[in-house]
Amino acid sequence: MPEYTISTADGSDWPALGTNLSAVLLPRSFECEILRDSEMLTFRTSTATVSASWELLGTWYVHVEDAVSSEVADEHVAEMASQLGQATGQQAVHYRITD
Repeated sequence: MPEYTISTADGSDWPALGTNLSAVLLPRSFECEILRDSEMLTFRTSTATVSASWELLGTWYVHVEDAVSSEVADEHVAEMASQLGQATGQQAVHYRITD
C-alpha cells in the first residue's frame, strides 16, 4: 500500500481547491469510479483504490490500495500531481513515503 505526498516545488501552500476535488485530482487517463468527493477524494480504477486528502500545510497525502504494482501506483500519483500543478499554476512534486 504505497503512500505519497504531493507538494509545491517551492514549499508554498496550495491554493484552495474547494470541495470538488475530482475536477482537479482525478487522473484523466484512467477510467475512475468516484467513491467520495468532498474534503477527501476516494476513487477506484481497475488497478487500484486511491484516497487523497489535505493533511499537512501545503501537502496532499495520497494513499493507494490494491494496486497491481508499485509502478501503477506511481502512475496514478504522478498524473494527479501533474494535474494539480496545471490547475493551480504551481510546480508539483510528489514523493513515495512508504511502499
